[in-house]
Amino acid sequence: MTSKTILIQVRMPEQLVRIIDTLQDQGIYTSRTEVIMDGVRRLVSAYQTSDPLKQAVVRSLHGKKGTGSFRDITSAYDPEEVVSALTKTYQTDSIDQIIDEVRR
Repeated sequence: MTSKTILIQVRMPEQLVRIIDTLQDQGIYTSRTEVIMDGVRRLVSAYQTSDPLKQAVVRSLHGKKGTGSFRDITSAYDPEEVVSALTKTYQTDSIDQIIDEVRR
C-alpha cells in the first residue's frame, strides 16, 4: 500500500539549497525531496514525543528558551539518566543505531 503524496512548494534561501545539494552529492541522501522529508519527519517526530529530553534537544536546536530547555535538562539529569532516556527513546544505547534511527 502506497501513501498518497501531496506537492508542497517552498521557497528556501539559496545557501540552504546548496547545503541540501551537498548532502545529496555526498551520497547521504538521494534527492532534495529525501533531505527535506527527513528534516520534516524529524521535526514532527520530535514535537510529537512526550519525552522531555528529546523535546529539550529540539528546543535547544531551535534556540527556544523556557521550561525543559537543554540547559535545564543538563543541570537536572546526571549522565546515567541521559543514557537511560536515550536508551528508552531509541531502544538502544548504540550511538550508531541511534544515528540510524534519527536519520529515518
